[in-house]
Amino acid sequence: MAAEVEEMWQRTCESPGCSQPAKLRCPTCIKLGIHGSFFCAQDCFKESWNEHKKIHKSAREAAKIENSKAAFNPWPGYKFSGELRPWPQSPMRTVPDHIQKPDYAETGVPLSEIKSKQSMQIKVLNGEEIEKMRVACRLAREVMDTAAKNVKVGVTTDELDRIVHEACLERNCYPSPLNYNGFPKSCCTFLAVTRASAVEGHRTSYSLAHNCACQ
Repeated sequence: MAAEVEEMWQRTCESPGCSQPAKLRCPTCIKLGIHGSFFCAQDCFKESWNEHKKIHKSAREAAKIENSKAAFNPWPGYKFSGELRPWPQSPMRTVPDHIQKPDYAETGVPLSEIKSKQSMQIKVLNGEEIEKMRVACRLAREVMDTAAKNVKVGVTTDELDRIVHEACLERNCYPSPLNYNGFPKSCCTFLAVTRASAVEGHRTSYSLAHNCACQ
């Protein structure tokens, strides 16, 4: 409380055209967790009300969206052991027409792979095919390195997927996980929660595994 009072005395009225020292805050903003909203007196607060109350509406709408996402659970019968929870899936990303696509790009069915397995024979690559494989491996390594540079606290797996997808398109290659057997993303990224206890107490660490490939 003392810190809030000290902050208030360091602020000025937020009413347009007024620069008097702040003496009160909007009670609704405090309840909604909106930072700021300082005013010098009730008169200034009332004069600014019609415009100021729009902030409350925006905050409430944003809270509803966040709450709906937080309540998202595709596995209602599953008992979670850690703090991680599922998040609504974003739309599948697209690949431009000028980039060559595998046979499963549209249907999700890898026909050539199925046919190869049915033949019961191991394909031996010739010199030209080996060189193409080297190029594909180099591109995949570049894309994985790009993704690895962006792995840090606060970056979502969906953001990493966007980075991988765009990195593939920049190299004119198809992100091979995309729609492979219906997989909706350009890379496979998962979070694993590991709990470790020590003398000083309990800490939670998060490890991230990342897998991507280029076609």
